[in-house]
Amino acid sequence: TDKLSVEKLQEHLLPYKKETVQKIIDEKMQLVTADEFLKLHKESLTAIRENDKLQEELESCIQTLIEASAAATITQDIVVGNLVDRKLADLAKTYKLAVDYIEKVTGKNIDVVLAENAALEAEEEE
Repeated sequence: TDKLSVEKLQEHLLPYKKETVQKIIDEKMQLVTADEFLKLHKESLTAIRENDKLQEELESCIQTLIEASAAATITQDIVVGNLVDRKLADLAKTYKLAVDYIEKVTGKNIDVVLAENAALEAEEEE
């Protein structure tokens, strides 16, 4: 089997100059067939599409939280408002949509809001 593998490798490397083959050996480059490349590329594209779909779903959830926060403010439901706003603050650590909303509603920089929330949570734990 090793002899067959070496023969196949030599066959694949025929179009290359000796210097190129030596570079492949020296740098331990991994050679792939076109079929292998297409398979890996297809898997990568599938993963990217799935990630994009999940990102859209997450943004939709953030938008729903924003709407729930606004509704809680209108109805003056403090419990729901606090619950939703805490989740939005958590999401604001990584998602711009939540950051934009919190900064707009509070009129404060997100870092200030997060620091204030952390202080409130510390007080509640005491």
